[in-house]
Amino acid sequence: MKNNRLFRNVDQKVIGGVAAGLADYFALDVVLVRVLFVLAFFVPIPFHVLLFYIILWIVMPSNKRVQETNWNANS
Repeated sequence: MKNNRLFRNVDQKVIGGVAAGLADYFALDVVLVRVLFVLAFFVPIPFHVLLFYIILWIVMPSNKRVQETNWNANS
């Protein structure tokens, strides 16, 4: 894994950057993660996937905040 922290990648976001952040963290293609989210939405209980995405959107810090925090810590 190239990143050791999980964050939302707002540079490659479509909605919130959650899928792009997960793809960066697990070193996967972002399209694959987005397709998995869409496919998971069509399982019998799609509300759980939507709720999971929204929770991750709220909980995961953006990569901008992570970079600012690291820059301030290194100064």
